[in-house]
Amino acid sequence: MAKAPRYEGLTADMSLRDAAQTILRALLDAVLEQTSAVLRGDDTRAVHDMRVAIRRLRSALGTFEDCFGPRQIRTLRRATRRVGRKLGEVRDADVHLAALRATLGVASETDSPGIAFAIDALLARRRTALAEFAIELSQFDRESFSRVLANG
Repeated sequence: MAKAPRYEGLTADMSLRDAAQTILRALLDAVLEQTSAVLRGDDTRAVHDMRVAIRRLRSALGTFEDCFGPRQIRTLRRATRRVGRKLGEVRDADVHLAALRATLGVASETDSPGIAFAIDALLARRRTALAEFAIELSQFDRESFSRVLANG
């Protein structure tokens, strides 16, 4: 399971806005930390961990919406949701592939070709979903996040 990031520099005497910036920065870093492993395409754990990190980031954006401009946060939440949805398609394929591979191991001779065909089709769908995720991630507005985290 994906571990929650450490919030380095977070102190009890910080203003809420400064604490929010610290937390959001750590959560964004946790999302981006998984990028290279996910884009390599062979690490299902990284896909899962990135999805968890994205959900945490979206939740925190909602929590701290009042610390920043609601319009600005709404834009960031939408962008984060789009990336998360695209990555969700990759994760769905991973889950289905695991189930099909397990089934293939115990399938009869007559069922094996059909299951193998389904696996091949799902692998193609996963590659497409990963490419679409990469495109969405390339359009992810890191600059807007940076502005919010730098000065709100």
